[in-house]
Amino acid sequence: MRRVPSLKPIPQSLRLAGAGLALAWLLAACTTPPQAPAGVAAASAVASTPASEEVESEAKNANLPRMDLSDDLLLRFLVGEIALQRGKGQFSAQTWSDLAKRTQDPRVAKRATEVAIGTGQLALAREDAQIWIDAEPDSRPAKQVMLGLLLRANRLDEALPFLQNILRDQPGEAAAFFAQLHQLWDKSTDRAAALRLTEELIAPYPKLPEARFAHAIALANVGRVDDALKELDAAEQLRPDWDIPVLYHAQLLPEDQRLAYLQDAQKRYPKLVSLQLSTAKELVTAKRYDEALKLYDSVLKLQPQNLEALVGSGLVALQLRDTASAEKRLGDAIRLAPGQTANLRFYMGQIAEEKRHTDEALRWYESVEGELKPTADQRRVRLLARSGQVEEALALLQAKPADTNDSRIERIQLEAQVWREAKQYPQALQVLDDGLKTYPDSADLLYDRSLVADLAGNDAEAERDLRRYLVLQPDSVQGLNALGYTLANRNRSLDEADQLLEKAIAKEPDSPVIIDSVGWLRFRQGKLKEARELLAKAYGQLNDPEIAGHYIEVLWVDGAKSEARKVYDAALLGDPASEVLQELNKRLGVR
Repeated sequence: MRRVPSLKPIPQSLRLAGAGLALAWLLAACTTPPQAPAGVAAASAVASTPASEEVESEAKNANLPRMDLSDDLLLRFLVGEIALQRGKGQFSAQTWSDLAKRTQDPRVAKRATEVAIGTGQLALAREDAQIWIDAEPDSRPAKQVMLGLLLRANRLDEALPFLQNILRDQPGEAAAFFAQLHQLWDKSTDRAAALRLTEELIAPYPKLPEARFAHAIALANVGRVDDALKELDAAEQLRPDWDIPVLYHAQLLPEDQRLAYLQDAQKRYPKLVSLQLSTAKELVTAKRYDEALKLYDSVLKLQPQNLEALVGSGLVALQLRDTASAEKRLGDAIRLAPGQTANLRFYMGQIAEEKRHTDEALRWYESVEGELKPTADQRRVRLLARSGQVEEALALLQAKPADTNDSRIERIQLEAQVWREAKQYPQALQVLDDGLKTYPDSADLLYDRSLVADLAGNDAEAERDLRRYLVLQPDSVQGLNALGYTLANRNRSLDEADQLLEKAIAKEPDSPVIIDSVGWLRFRQGKLKEARELLAKAYGQLNDPEIAGHYIEVLWVDGAKSEARKVYDAALLGDPASEVLQELNKRLGVR
């Protein structure tokens, strides 16, 4: 039976205000090392005048040093660049560094710094950057690069004066600077040193909410969560309309406290859409889907094209089995941002598949990109086989790479599934038999062979494979449910079936597939009332022909024939070609 993938909350991330100029260039320095230009472009930029003349065209206006561009100097420039071109990075960097020390020219020091960074020689790059700063004290790019190098080297005490200069030179950018200061730190950063640096920087700004926010992050990074929460509360009081401290506050709380905090924050700031979205995600985590959907809807009333609300509400609707609403919302999200919603095409394929629109489902699955593409390709293989396009399914399967044991086992499973969907059970069994000769302890292959054996009417082999599967995977809900249902369906060893299914439903109490199995077992045990309640619940959660068939049969046996006919008609409308329903009608005469 098919299952709709569980709805996972979208990971929460901080949305920051636009970066100020000061921090923007600083972040660039920390993340993107200068690239070495091709050829001898840099050398010619420095040596742009004939060797017999002095470099003085820029010196008059830029206070650059006056130097004779001798043949020896020009040759060294060219040697440095040619060495870089030929992959001799260490030699090139050292050559340019020697030139920077010799000339004290900021242009040469800049190039030396670029080459040292580009070849991964960061200690040498710091020496070159210092020559650059000494030669051109007012150079903003020089300070930018040096600061980036100091931060990457975890030399935060030396970086502090540079950061203080940024704030002094651009006081209007202080708020944006502090709001994004945490982006300077990576996994290797000394968190205690980062806290000391942050506290030095924010000292002159006690009333600036962004400074309190920066302090909160630095405190949280060293495990002082209670102090961080106090700073976030202070930031909120200083700027009540700013959502970022509230959202970060929620992230720092234990999981069981986040929802209540966000709901309380919503009451304080009912117009902040970001709080509604974050609260909706927490409700999804708590599986309170109806409440989450209401919040997403309230956001969409204010902002009909809010992408997060469209995606979130669409996935919630899918979880609630409201496929019409899910299809519309996810479709709107894809049309609104096609480049950001590649994975949503998978869910659109699921919806089309459930509606028995095979061609449409295949088109959606074919367009899936990213992490869900392998799963989408598997569904394409199965759908092609089910629709009789066996050759196309096998061709698609053979095009998939299989260079590991796991991928080879997966290919065996898919090939067997092609033959299974085509109802050529001997072929499917042969593929699985051959696969198990190579991988005798593959639980997945054993499970798949049990399914095919069951379809082929070989009860003993199906049961044997499932028991072997449970030896390999004793806690598998899939295995517990499969063996328990198999025993119940064959109306034998019902006590053992009861034990197996009780273990399965204890692990996944909300699974309609397992609820159906338990309901069918209760029917076999003669407990009609309990069976009817369980099967009604399972059918309400998953409109599957097999679940419908079980529910119809229990209703019929229990004397509710009129209701059984209604369920039968609805199920047949959803899947007119269902063999399960056709066999049921032939056996019971429902219609």
